[in-house]
Amino acid sequence: MAAWFAAPHSYTGEDVAEIHTNGGTLVAQLCLRRLLSRGARLAEPGEFTKRAFLNGRIDLTQAEAVLGIIRSRSEEALRAATRTLR
Repeated sequence: MAAWFAAPHSYTGEDVAEIHTNGGTLVAQLCLRRLLSRGARLAEPGEFTKRAFLNGRIDLTQAEAVLGIIRSRSEEALRAATRTLR
């Protein structure tokens, strides 16, 4: 399944496509291999949040909250980061 998010309504504020596969990891790996062979590339860690920040979709506090959510090691830390994101 493919989902299209048109600018400026996507998380990053840019045109974005998401591809979802089913059938296990082999199907996903083969799909990814095909896309990469045709010029797609993997996103860098934090790239979507960086783009959202640079495009004015989120502010610095929200970008830091996303990082806090990703790095949370406890439910308390996760709740704190989530509160900041709102």
